[in-house]
Amino acid sequence: MAFLAAACWGTVVVLNKKVLDDVRPIPVNFLVLAVSCAGLVVLAVPLSLLHLWSLGLTMTWAATGYVAASAVVTWLIAFNAYYYALRSGRVGVVGPLSCTDPLFTAVFATVIVGTALAGLTVAGLVVALVGVALISRWMGDEPEPHAPALEGLAEPALRAPAATVVALSLVTAAGWGFAPVMIELAERSTGGASTTMMVLGEAVGVALLAPFMLARRGPLIAAPRGSRERRRVVGLLIGAGLLNSFFTVLFYVLIDEIGPVLTTLIVATSPIFAILGSMIFLRERLSAKLALGAAVTLAGVLLATLAHAR
Repeated sequence: MAFLAAACWGTVVVLNKKVLDDVRPIPVNFLVLAVSCAGLVVLAVPLSLLHLWSLGLTMTWAATGYVAASAVVTWLIAFNAYYYALRSGRVGVVGPLSCTDPLFTAVFATVIVGTALAGLTVAGLVVALVGVALISRWMGDEPEPHAPALEGLAEPALRAPAATVVALSLVTAAGWGFAPVMIELAERSTGGASTTMMVLGEAVGVALLAPFMLARRGPLIAAPRGSRERRRVVGLLIGAGLLNSFFTVLFYVLIDEIGPVLTTLIVATSPIFAILGSMIFLRERLSAKLALGAAVTLAGVLLATLAHAR
């Protein structure tokens, strides 16, 4: 299930990359999340009301606070820092640093929840982070084609001091690493994952991103497109949103079953699936360096999994 969640997120990345040819980054983030929230309401809520799966509608005030805190940190702080870092610095720097979120999850889980980390888990975490960092760095060797064109800025205007880019990237990683710990605390409060907390987390994210949509300048579509192209873009957005809702369900259930550290660690392998998806759908070639990074990441996941198997 964890690798399935990673595959879903990797596919969302590929779909978003296609959409970013026509739509600006922040609207893509908002629209995908809005579709995901609607998908959870339409699909997950009836399943809970009809008792067709084990997730109910249980919610407590404590869980509401934890989920809201997770959404605020993730959508208002982490993702905004991520977009500013990408706009200001090189992907080869931002990618590896922002992918250290599993390390922050381990730290927050130890400090806040009191989770004990086995030696193999720590070793696997380090090895997997090295693999993800290598993948991110080597994928970022080529210049990103979307950001300058969509933002309408020349390349020199996008640059910022290295310290600023590093700080924003680490804020991103810390925010992404903080969220799973809050979700675990919410699930402890309610006795397990619930449909209500999933929908609440997505809805808070939509509300937080809405002001950015209202304050944006310029058209939603980067350039005039025909009706056929617009339908294609809408289809990609809907597909990404529905996959995101499925990923959300898996993510909450997995945190309840195997904990936030291992969940975040395995989901961190999503770049591998993104690479495979780009080869199939975008016809991109897999270099030897990217293959090595994928192998290192999987080796780290194996180490961490063996620790929990024992």
